Amino acid sequence: MTFTEHPRLLARIAGVFYLIITAFALFAYLYVRGQVIVPGDMARTAANILAHEQLYRTGFSAAVIVVICNPPMGLILYELLKVVNPRLALLALVFIIISTTIEAVNLFNYITPLFTLTLPEYRGAFDPDELQALARGPIRLFGYAFSVSLTFFGVFCALNGYLILRSKFLPAVLGLLMIVAGVTYWINSFQLFLALPIPYIQWVTLIAELSLALWLLVVGVNEAKWRARAQAVQDGSSTR
Repeated sequence: MTFTEHPRLLARIAGVFYLIITAFALFAYLYVRGQVIVPGDMARTAANILAHEQLYRTGFSAAVIVVICNPPMGLILYELLKVVNPRLALLALVFIIISTTIEAVNLFNYITPLFTLTLPEYRGAFDPDELQALARGPIRLFGYAFSVSLTFFGVFCALNGYLILRSKFLPAVLGLLMIVAGVTYWINSFQLFLALPIPYIQWVTLIAELSLALWLLVVGVNEAKWRARAQAVQDGSSTR
């Protein structure tokens, strides 16, 4: 049995991974950090981290699960979409691997403030204001490094969107949404990098990715059309 003998089942597995990624990322990056970190008020942020240490650790754990689920999701999408264009599908896989690597390394910036504020060695060596200053650095760096990872993930989204648009075995509207999501990730990231006076674009990426994840989970792919594309690729290779 080959890896892609059951493309609809593969698509549904990818949908499960994508839903886990979406749910856990929302929890770890938006809910937990939104509850704990107060922009411009490091004293309140430090107090929140100390008061809600278990919540913060749970958010960190959820972020670890996100980076664990990214590679298999990317690999399955590569296997499904390489029948459209193998080089672009492979390039998309490379971009999500790079994105996930940056995101995983950046988790050190996620957890560092907790250790800075709680380790006895730090608390004995620095006064509270100094501890807050030390913790502020990784909190700020986290946002920039996460946005760097999202620029790579944005390319992954756009490439997969293009492949979906060309595929015929997935709805074209999902491809368009994923392309828009990829562009949105870039706009939001460079808005931060360049401190541009433009609003942060919300919810576009969530709508696109959640739509794709739910479609993959509930419907999967049109197997007849997928097999036709796969057979065309195989026939083309055998005539060379």
